[in-house]
Amino acid sequence: MTWGRNRVKHLARKAAGLAALLCMVPVPVFAAELLLGPGDEISVSVLNRDDLSRTYKLRQDGHVSLHLAGEVRAEGLTAAELELWLEQQLTERTGLPASVAVSVSSWRPVYALGDVVIPGEIAFRDGLTVGRILAVSGGLYPRESESVSSQLDIRIADEQARITVRRSTLVELHSRRLRLLAESSGAVEIAPDAQFSALAGPEADQLMAEQLEILRSRQDRAQVRAAAAQAQAQLADQEAQALARQQAILREQIETSAKALADLEGLLDRGLTSTERVRQLRTIYNDENIEMMLAASYEARARQSETSLLASIEDAYRVRREEIASGLSSVMVSIRAEEAEIEASRELIRALSAALGEVPATGPLLPAEYRIRRNTRAGEEILPAALETRVLPGDLVEVRRGGFAELEPG
Repeated sequence: MTWGRNRVKHLARKAAGLAALLCMVPVPVFAAELLLGPGDEISVSVLNRDDLSRTYKLRQDGHVSLHLAGEVRAEGLTAAELELWLEQQLTERTGLPASVAVSVSSWRPVYALGDVVIPGEIAFRDGLTVGRILAVSGGLYPRESESVSSQLDIRIADEQARITVRRSTLVELHSRRLRLLAESSGAVEIAPDAQFSALAGPEADQLMAEQLEILRSRQDRAQVRAAAAQAQAQLADQEAQALARQQAILREQIETSAKALADLEGLLDRGLTSTERVRQLRTIYNDENIEMMLAASYEARARQSETSLLASIEDAYRVRREEIASGLSSVMVSIRAEEAEIEASRELIRALSAALGEVPATGPLLPAEYRIRRNTRAGEEILPAALETRVLPGDLVEVRRGGFAELEPG
């Protein structure tokens, strides 16, 4: 079909643009565009191809092996870039337009080392910061040489830091809650409520702007995909209508040929015409019937294609509604958990403060310092960090109370 060939050419042009992009100088990585790396698990879903839809894990060489697409180097790509690349590969190899969705099932973990209570591996999630890693790792580990009062000061400071981190997480969760509520109702704007405004303070406008950008981006993407599928369905409908009109014309021709054939056979019986003329007319009649059957078959195929495309639009909306409901439920569970943790930290601070009043106070302690070890294609980089510094999958976060002797060159 014409629309199929145009779709293939369109995907090829997009893939060529992607290939050119990948050959350019690397672009800085933002939290919204995390790059894939060895150890990440990705979920690949190909529309109407259950045999190609599954979860893959990036090998240490950064590749994944996909049926039909072959060896694909996914390391250094975003999920969206890999999605476009796979669409182009599958379209070229099957000759049919492919619709691929790629999401990250799990990122490679990060690691906490140094003066933390619980060093080790931590599951990565988007938005993870050094402060959150410190909180998950149990806070700063007290030195044996510190006095009881210093240890209590440290515990209180750690709990206060945890409250700060958890309040930040709580604000982010509430912003996501508001965006999911807006998306579930089909709204194009996000209205902050009193609970969010009280928690976010001066950050409210920025957070709302970020969530609004996500909301509109998802809505735009859904509309583009729906419009593309609708356009293809209309083309299929037009083709089916043209084939139906062709069948009507053929039907009239067949009726005319059948009548002419019957008349000619009557003349043949009376010896008034030749056998060759009868044979020629019978051949025309048979050819018209064959053409009629082919047109009916093509019409049925076009109708089936139209039905499948329209069903895919409804399926996409249904899946997104289910994702929104699940996401909202998960966010609410996380909000309640963060609120409980904050209250627990406050209770502990009250108990520690009471104990601190019974021991002599000591001088101030040197502040802790943080740095990140990050593997890149150029080798390992060592970067200074703060509590609000965001980490990437695979990062190693080092914590030292009192600071590092010197920062190794990155």
